Amino acid sequence: SLSGCPRATFAGKKGKLSGDEILNTKFKTSDVLENDEEIKQLNKEISELNESNSEMEAAMVKLQSQISTMEKNLKNIEEENKIIEEQNEALFLELSGLSQALIQSLANIRLPHMEPISEQNFEAYVNTLTDMYSNQECYQNPENKDLLESIKQAVKGIQV
Repeated sequence: SLSGCPRATFAGKKGKLSGDEILNTKFKTSDVLENDEEIKQLNKEISELNESNSEMEAAMVKLQSQISTMEKNLKNIEEENKIIEEQNEALFLELSGLSQALIQSLANIRLPHMEPISEQNFEAYVNTLTDMYSNQECYQNPENKDLLESIKQAVKGIQV
């Protein structure tokens, strides 16, 4: 009998669908198609976002590497600056000692048109001495030769 046959039952159900049910089925199919297009669009957007995220992550890794390199360079520069500062301090102390020794050695020698050497006029005094030794031809008279010789004798003991 038809009631016991699975194919007959399916065929009977197929034939009994009303017009409204057929229309509803068509709408449901078009909804599925629209949803399928939306899903495809969403999948495309997800792929684009994943690609963008990958690019951004690569850029972040590159930036972190650059920052790390810059930090290392900064640390090296700071260490170099510290060493230079220490060297400058040592040189300043040595210069201070040399200037004190020069002041003590030349305390009794007066240059023409100058006060005796002191910390206040030290730089002018040294500039005058430098000029005297650079332009010795200007100081050829016996009085200046004696002055230059006494300066040489006074600073002879200073060790640089």
